[in-house]
Amino acid sequence: MNYVLIVFVFILGMLLASFFNVIAIRVPNKMTLLGRSKCPKCGHDLRLVDVLPLIGYVINLGKCHFCKEKISIKYIVIELIGGFFFFTVYYIYGFSIPFIVAILMFSVLLIESISDLEYLEVIDIVWIIGVVPLIVIRIIQGSTIEYFLSSGVLFFFLLILSVAGKKFFKKEVLGGGDIKLYLFIGLILPIINAFLSLFIASLIGFIYGIFQLKKHKNEIPLVPFISIGVIVAFFFGNSIINWYLSLLGM
Repeated sequence: MNYVLIVFVFILGMLLASFFNVIAIRVPNKMTLLGRSKCPKCGHDLRLVDVLPLIGYVINLGKCHFCKEKISIKYIVIELIGGFFFFTVYYIYGFSIPFIVAILMFSVLLIESISDLEYLEVIDIVWIIGVVPLIVIRIIQGSTIEYFLSSGVLFFFLLILSVAGKKFFKKEVLGGGDIKLYLFIGLILPIINAFLSLFIASLIGFIYGIFQLKKHKNEIPLVPFISIGVIVAFFFGNSIINWYLSLLGM
């Protein structure tokens, strides 16, 4: 095993996760992606070393170099998630088409999850950009019909569910951004696995929603739950489905 390459992949994952966090924060606020990062407390331009994943946090002892305010641990968590995900996918697939698909999946879902958590907003341009290379990959694989079917069925299923839910409950039960995101997810997962991801997301979201209702919070960010469901279905979907079918004696 090439340990140098593994370290490189891990660092690359942290760097990209850090950049994805910038996209998720700046795009909804109509901010340029080209400007230098600033401290959210004092607004001072950060040094290069300050924005290096993990290193900047350690060197500055978890505080801004200029105003000494504490840096949120969420930045480090996001960076480490990126590093471990890239390492895991490389360890499983190596540099291959499944590796590229998994990285596209992670990249889009991470950005959309952060944006949804922070602003309850799905950034359409992000998943649309992610769709383009996925279509190319599915054409190369000769599996366009399978994944286009998955994408279309999921979209219209959720659209119908949303319309029916709004009519029955007199309020939106699914955001338009969440529904459109499944156009992207359908190109990641075959239709059975995609519905499994939807079931997992709904289950987690339902449990989370029960606790949020006690806090009288009406709006719940669904994309993080969708992302968990998609990732579980991507890596373990076939095993879960086969296990369930075996329980039914099939």
